[in-house]
Amino acid sequence: GEVFRIGIMAAKSLYLHLEVKVPFPSSAPASAVQWGPADQNKLASVAENSLEKVWVSTPKEFSSAYLSSMLKALAPGGIVEFRSATASAEDLQRSLLFGGFASVSITADGGVVGSKPVYKVGAAKKFKKKTKPTEKKSNEASKAGGSVWALGDDDLADDGVDLEDEDSLLDRETEKVDVAVPTNIKDKNKDCETGPGGKRKACKNCTCGFKEELETEGKEASEAPPADKSACGNCGLGDAFRCSTCPYLGKPAFTSKDNVVKLVL
Repeated sequence: GEVFRIGIMAAKSLYLHLEVKVPFPSSAPASAVQWGPADQNKLASVAENSLEKVWVSTPKEFSSAYLSSMLKALAPGGIVEFRSATASAEDLQRSLLFGGFASVSITADGGVVGSKPVYKVGAAKKFKKKTKPTEKKSNEASKAGGSVWALGDDDLADDGVDLEDEDSLLDRETEKVDVAVPTNIKDKNKDCETGPGGKRKACKNCTCGFKEELETEGKEASEAPPADKSACGNCGLGDAFRCSTCPYLGKPAFTSKDNVVKLVL
């Protein structure tokens, strides 16, 4: 295990050949570590940040867990290259992007390359807050001689400044105005007149809908309500089977034949 770890760290590059249809690259250095399908599980044992390049031939995209192990083994800025004869380059590109690799792109010959981000996971950097142009101009104006809206200590003593008399604003505070409060208001947005006794009546040329509302209330009071009918046939089974608009919601189950209440215990 220790010999294997030292060999990987010294090689700095890994060639994982999993698809026989993809030829092994002739440009691979002699010092590179070459793995076949039986060596896939060794990736989890590779030391962190020990590889500078990983070349892969695969029949399909890798799982997110395996890509995470590969990303961990690569050094910051390390290169990864995928080749496949069966999987589409778009699918491989998408899997690398979701796996956390940066600068992922498709090459002219159908390969997919990416790199490990150079930043460290969890790293933070402070940004200096830039002064807004408006704030800068305001500061410059105040340094130059003050704002045009500012009042000095002696400005209020000037006879040319007209101030509002606070006492005059309170002259009518104690006046009381009796307003008849309508007793049949359902909608405060209705603007019809108020009749005798505080009863609100519809105007002659009512446009707010209050006239129609009163007519509807009169018809409902004179007509008997129609008997409830079941549209789905499940009303008698109980609330577990009833529609959200069922008139029997909250009532016990009953038999539809004789409408006799049947409690379900």
